[in-house]
Amino acid sequence: MNEAFGANSEDSLRLLLVQAEQVLMSALEKFGIKEEHAEFIQISDHITYRVSARSGGKFLLRIHPVSADVPAIRSEMMWLNWLSSQGLPVPEGVADQEGNTVAICGADRSQGWPVTLLRWIEGEQAEGGLDDRQVYRMGVLMARLHQAAQSFVPPEGFVRPEWGAASLTEDMQRLERRHRAFLSSDEWALYVQAADLIRGRIAAWPPGPSRYGMIHADLHEGNVVFTDGEPCPIDFGRCGFGYYAYDLAQALIGLYPAQRSMLLDGYESMRLLPKESVSMLETFFLQAVLENQAFHAGNPQEIPSLKEQKGYILSAIRSYLAEEPFLFPAK
Repeated sequence: MNEAFGANSEDSLRLLLVQAEQVLMSALEKFGIKEEHAEFIQISDHITYRVSARSGGKFLLRIHPVSADVPAIRSEMMWLNWLSSQGLPVPEGVADQEGNTVAICGADRSQGWPVTLLRWIEGEQAEGGLDDRQVYRMGVLMARLHQAAQSFVPPEGFVRPEWGAASLTEDMQRLERRHRAFLSSDEWALYVQAADLIRGRIAAWPPGPSRYGMIHADLHEGNVVFTDGEPCPIDFGRCGFGYYAYDLAQALIGLYPAQRSMLLDGYESMRLLPKESVSMLETFFLQAVLENQAFHAGNPQEIPSLKEQKGYILSAIRSYLAEEPFLFPAK
């Protein structure tokens, strides 16, 4: 139910929420925030609250699992603050009163929980899917992020995950343990064949500076809010090193076929894609799909949805294996 925190029963979930409230109070003190209101949002990879301060500021407070990689979280905050310094509308990290962007806060004396505080990004998520203009502007936003990434020099101690052939191998190992809930053995064999081809094509594509760098890695419509019609990216929890085309492919998953070209049009109005990137989008698209399925297959409540999606995904895999284009509508 909540793998990151080990809350696998109603009793453990209740205990976790009690501990989270204690951590919240400790964190607000460390960050010097006198709250007017703290609203619980959800439990996922971290426990999140929306905090309204008496001074008028609004923040997103994230409680990370005790086992979380603190250097990696600190590096995420470095990346966000650097993007903000480049004029990008991202949720800037806030340091605590001792200058730490990751504060260790206790629910009791026995353990410390990493906590981060981000400035709240005002805006609204698109309801009922993105319209054509929003898709185009999202393409522009992604190009701006990638332009900024090209000039970013990671400081010493900067640690973020890499998204590529090795990460796909880990996700396929996870999916191998879970696939029987929604795939037959023959269908799984197609998944394995596709994953092998994906890894081979990624390995054969050199990660030059125009193709590879720091990426959001999860920039779909659920992780974008719109302010005065302009998209603002949120939830950088997956940010890391990867191909820019992989970042684009993640955004293509939730779009109608006709809108996928609009995203690229918006992107290329700011930054031209290397010629080979377009042909690689299908490879990264399927990588992202397999990763998503590996993540959701661990939740029994997601199995009906995975069964519903598999017809389209298997069709895309068969086209990919047959070297037949499937991502963009035929012209």
